Amino acid sequence: MKIHSLILLLSVLLGLTFQSIAQSDSLKIEKKKKPLMIRGYVAGVYESAPVSTDRTNSFGVQAAVILKKHFQVGFYGLNFSSKEYRRQLIFPNTFQMNYKHAGILVGYRTSLEKNIEFNLVSKYGFGEVKWDQVETGYQFLADKFRMFHLQASADYLVTKLIAVNAFMGYRWMQDLDITGLTNESYTGLYYGLAIKVGVFK
Repeated sequence: MKIHSLILLLSVLLGLTFQSIAQSDSLKIEKKKKPLMIRGYVAGVYESAPVSTDRTNSFGVQAAVILKKHFQVGFYGLNFSSKEYRRQLIFPNTFQMNYKHAGILVGYRTSLEKNIEFNLVSKYGFGEVKWDQVETGYQFLADKFRMFHLQASADYLVTKLIAVNAFMGYRWMQDLDITGLTNESYTGLYYGLAIKVGVFK
């Protein structure tokens, strides 16, 4: 009986020893793991896009979180407000067109082992077009729309925290119903530049 008790006691002691060793090894592995780093950026954006037979220059912002080094999820917002696009909808009155849109973006990017990185992005947003009478500033007409983009771009890392982004894409507008403009007026090729500030690697 004494021998059996001794064997049982040794088995228990060996089990506790192996368990403590396993716990210490797992703690070492956890310590070796790198802390989770949140990557992402905010950007100032310039965009040249079609409106009817002309092109308009919009300015705005974009921000995204980078997940697992490759996937981007974020939002964007662009606004065109200037004296570049005017029409005489009702003679002799002149009307100024302005529009803005904002929405979400998702994309994929290549790994940043070098200073140049490529991105594929899709954007889906909502906006509003309005005609303002130039002489009075009175809003004559307004209508809301939806807009979808497919875009390719390249980033050049100037520093670890700043990147210059050149992009080009195609956009489609839907649901617009306003005098002097149609969905096709805004549909077409667009391009632009952005300055990104953030953590990329």
